[in-house]
Amino acid sequence: MKDPKSNVRYLGFQALPNGSRKLDFSFARRDRSLQVISVRASHDLFIGPGHMAIQECVGICYETLKSQIAGCSDVFPTSINLTPADVAQHRKPSKGAGRKGPSAKSGIGNS
Repeated sequence: MKDPKSNVRYLGFQALPNGSRKLDFSFARRDRSLQVISVRASHDLFIGPGHMAIQECVGICYETLKSQIAGCSDVFPTSINLTPADVAQHRKPSKGAGRKGPSAKSGIGNS
């Protein structure tokens, strides 16, 4: 059977009253039963310098979950909390990295 981490599925999210997000994922265990795990992203991760954009939250939670369950054998938690270290580790580099504005692509204004 495939490794459980390759079967991770995003099920959806819930906005919590305090501004945090709870994202639900599932994967097939070795015995083929489904395991549901919630990843909680604290409100604090969405504010301040280096904050996580809502658009990147699912991808970061997904990658964090895959790395967490890779180290587990048969006992999996029902929820995990996303940390600033998880965000830093699993954040994808921005597509605009290294660009210095709209003229960088076209060469306009570059002498």
